[in-house]
Amino acid sequence: MNARAPGRPRILSRERIVTIARRIADDEGLDALTVRRVAQRLGTGQASLYRHIEDRDELLRLLAEDVAVHLPAPKEHLDVHERVVEQWLDAYDYLSRHRWAARIIAEGEHVADSASTFAESALDALRALAGDAKESRADLARVYRVLWHLLLGHVLNVHPVGHAHSEDAGPRSADESEDTDTAPAPHLDEASTPRDDLAWALPRVLDGMLGTP
Repeated sequence: MNARAPGRPRILSRERIVTIARRIADDEGLDALTVRRVAQRLGTGQASLYRHIEDRDELLRLLAEDVAVHLPAPKEHLDVHERVVEQWLDAYDYLSRHRWAARIIAEGEHVADSASTFAESALDALRALAGDAKESRADLARVYRVLWHLLLGHVLNVHPVGHAHSEDAGPRSADESEDTDTAPAPHLDEASTPRDDLAWALPRVLDGMLGTP
């Protein structure tokens, strides 16, 4: 019988620690994630965790690995242009559910070896998309980095600069209201979501950098 006796604590492992750490980051944010907080959620003492991890830094590194493992693979049934766009949109969807993960990636202090799987698949798709353009490996790596910056910007910058005429900006001045030659400024927060903006930007950025139609 492998059943756990009632009241007997579950065996502690790195996997359980990472699972609880991910839940804390999702529920409370990355700043709330400490070894003590993880121990509290697990119903154990900090000393028990130190048998499996060294410190909070290692906990963040393990979380970075966990993030990297779950980054999406390309959808092979799509044509190559859609495959590239959809892989990055899927990555956006994943990171939007775990915004702390985007912060770990952006800060760059914890490099995950498992991220190479996503990188290789994304670069292969970019190479296929470039086709006859024969972009150099260095150029494709630069395109890959630009796409990461674009993705992280849309995940992390929930409220972009420039909401000059949103509801909390106050009424326009009398001079502005009477100036019929001045077109009204668009509301930057009224029409589309960050994902919509990313979906609009990705094909245009790709076409501009790779010269694809």
